[in-house]
Amino acid sequence: MAAFDDSSDPDLGAACNRLAMWVESLPERALIDPVSELTEDDLALILRRLHAMRHLGDDGRTTDRPPVASVRASVPVTAKS
Repeated sequence: MAAFDDSSDPDLGAACNRLAMWVESLPERALIDPVSELTEDDLALILRRLHAMRHLGDDGRTTDRPPVASVRASVPVTAKS
C-alpha cells in the first residue's frame, strides 16, 4: 500500500498511513459496512487514488509542486454603488 509520509499535511498523511495499515490487515474483499456496502476493495482503491493524485499535475504528468490555493474569493464580491 502507498505511504503518505511525504504529505504536505502531516496530520492527514499520518491518518492515511494508519488507515492503509488497517486496510492491509483486512481479508481481501471484506465487507466493512453492510448498509453502505463499503468493502476493503473500496478503501484500498480510495487510498491508491489519493496517493497517485498527490503526484500528478493537471496535465497528468508528475510534479513535486504542492497544490496552489485558489485566488478566487469564496464569496462573490459585489461593487458598492
